[in-house]
Amino acid sequence: MDFTDLFRSYWWLLFPLAFFVAQGWSSFMRYKRTKAKIDLLKTYAASGKEPPADLVGSIDRDSDRDDAHDWTGSGNDSSEPGGGNAFLVFLFAGLAGVFAFAGYSGLIEGVREEFYFIAMILGVLSVAFLAGAIFRRRK
Repeated sequence: MDFTDLFRSYWWLLFPLAFFVAQGWSSFMRYKRTKAKIDLLKTYAASGKEPPADLVGSIDRDSDRDDAHDWTGSGNDSSEPGGGNAFLVFLFAGLAGVFAFAGYSGLIEGVREEFYFIAMILGVLSVAFLAGAIFRRRK
């Protein structure tokens, strides 16, 4: 089995791998921001000055926002009432359309049913996020 056969068989693993890399990068950048704020607080403490209340409050807000960022969009971020879910609805609907078109057109020989199956899963996810956005706004 050469590399092209391996890629052709397991190309779909690129999606979860990309997700893990993006989440890892996001966590690393959040760590760097928090570390920089703590270093700034240490500088204020070493000089005997009182740190600004906004700086201390920003550390608390960052930890609260970490809980708000999830794939369900169920966080309490009041700045965007349904923005997270709207993005996910369009993302999954668009991906479902691409896979449905690829299955319909026979873009790759022998994988029509697989493309239709992936399109169905992505379509169900899109509908689930749409329902989540609708029911969350009613609260």
